[in-house]
Amino acid sequence: MLYERYGTERLEELGFGEGPYAPFPKEEDRAAWGAISPKKRENWLRLADRYVDYGWPVLKVSDYRAYWTSGDLSRLSLAYFERRSVLGILVIAECMEGEGKYLDQIMNGIFAICEETTWVFPGHRSHWKEFDKQESLPSRTEYGVELSSVETARLLLWTRYLLGTKFDTISPRINERIVSETKDRMLKPYLEHDDYWWQGFTPGERVNNWNPWCNGPVLAGLLLIEEDPDVRRKGIAKVLRSLDAFIAAYPADGCCDEGPSYWSAAAGGLYECLEMLWLASQGRFDIFAEQIVKDIGAYMPKVHIHGDYYVAFADCDVKASPGGGGVYRYGLSTGDESLIRLGASLPLSGDPSTRIWFNLYSYARDLFVENERLAQKADAPYMRDAWFRVTEVMTARQREGTEQGLYVAAKGGNNGEAHNHNDVGSFLVFADGYPLLVDLGTEEYKAQTFSAQRYELWYLQSQYHNLPTVRGVLQQSGERHKARNAKYSLQGGRSELRMDIAEAYPQEAGIAAWDRTVRLDRDGVAAVTVRDVFAMKDGVPAQMFHSLITPCEPEVHGEDSGEIRLAYAAGKQAVVRYDAECLRVRIEKIDDMDSRLRRNWGDQMYRIVLEERQPIALGERTIIVTLDRG
Repeated sequence: MLYERYGTERLEELGFGEGPYAPFPKEEDRAAWGAISPKKRENWLRLADRYVDYGWPVLKVSDYRAYWTSGDLSRLSLAYFERRSVLGILVIAECMEGEGKYLDQIMNGIFAICEETTWVFPGHRSHWKEFDKQESLPSRTEYGVELSSVETARLLLWTRYLLGTKFDTISPRINERIVSETKDRMLKPYLEHDDYWWQGFTPGERVNNWNPWCNGPVLAGLLLIEEDPDVRRKGIAKVLRSLDAFIAAYPADGCCDEGPSYWSAAAGGLYECLEMLWLASQGRFDIFAEQIVKDIGAYMPKVHIHGDYYVAFADCDVKASPGGGGVYRYGLSTGDESLIRLGASLPLSGDPSTRIWFNLYSYARDLFVENERLAQKADAPYMRDAWFRVTEVMTARQREGTEQGLYVAAKGGNNGEAHNHNDVGSFLVFADGYPLLVDLGTEEYKAQTFSAQRYELWYLQSQYHNLPTVRGVLQQSGERHKARNAKYSLQGGRSELRMDIAEAYPQEAGIAAWDRTVRLDRDGVAAVTVRDVFAMKDGVPAQMFHSLITPCEPEVHGEDSGEIRLAYAAGKQAVVRYDAECLRVRIEKIDDMDSRLRRNWGDQMYRIVLEERQPIALGERTIIVTLDRG
């Protein structure tokens, strides 16, 4: 799409490199930086003052090697990401303050990062063919284009853009070092390679958020520091071809199958590329009217529940912080009112001192649309219904325009999706914007997360999703393990998704059919109903249980009551009803909560196990969730 339209003879007409590329004011534009709100300025300067005497942490070879020897990435991550966040904070503060207070530390940070043996994270070294699989130590000449190297290059490139004039008054070597390192470590290998899996040039290799995430800083480098017009033009054409592979692989319904917390890297990364091309061509490169580009942006308001809660399946965090500025700008570019409203209602990107990546481009761009964004004084749109027909995800809330009441989401799809969990047929329920029945998400990433032993991790398994387990057999990974005949219907006050999830399980489960319906009824007493109609092969009875995951401590009033109460907020309860004649209930605490799970849910979760009292060959089971308005 992009290359076909702009990447042949038209690329020369777009004027890249003909004029100054200035997506936001540089530090020397004191009027522009002085117009930023005093409160915003005060916040950034207060944050930067913590690091005036900062001691730049050492990156230890032993910590780098630990990924290969024990799977531990945390020891390296802390120092690696902290260096970059501190540098970004100091750069923004220097632009705010404008008097050189932070320049010495900025220079220290630039040279500390430029002198790192490698910018490549250890687990990412295996993504290109030069990688030595027997070697656990980094090499100063082992350059590769992947997430950590491009994020580092992006930070340095925009640091030079903002402060380059000041650097030249000190020494030309600062800018020279940034240019040489980013060319050697990112631009040159990108231009030389067509075999990075994320580029989309390798047949059979599926791309994901890595594609726009990596292409964005490459594009910035081509626009900011590449002086040869032929190299710049060829490089931009290659970026367009690579982005085309990403767009082609994106679900045609615009659903980010990696989830909302990956949207900023996936859809947001694509938008950043398209925005840079639009700005650098003075608006001549304009693809924002394309339906797929609009649909990719429209995903976020469709899956927004309330506050920082979003519909989260697979590795995704239930709490996402896409950054109001980027969401807002995307909405403006595509003319999407719901996206504009969501972006205007959200805070800017989170506390930069706690972010894994410091996207200096995004922070700076956001600062200069902030007054316009806040002037909207918009509330989130709280869309009532959404259906993603390709990825087979349904969302529905009790009432449009408010978080109050019940909210349900359900998925069909398959178990070969990006960042997949084995979760075909799973669902989640929220009440008044609070979580009731949920998808756990994932722990902190480690070596096993991306290994052949991935599905040995407990939280990826179907038994820790809102799903049945039959004969002790779990769902299996792979695209062939999928939902069949998924049908969505919206009639009056009822939203419903129906599907057969039998194929998500292997043959040994012995399931002939498992028809699951997830429904929200708004009329009368609002209720979420999950109805399973199932049959075993050859009529052979099977022992089975049904899992429900919740952050609320369940209250069971009697083994045979058929009722579980979930207190989701002060003075507020939901009721889960089930068939106590056929099912016995057991409550399990989930205490094995690492730091990432705790950030989303707190110190513990619960699994409600509804176990069949007798083996069964054919049956129907229903759970109903209502709110006790007492």
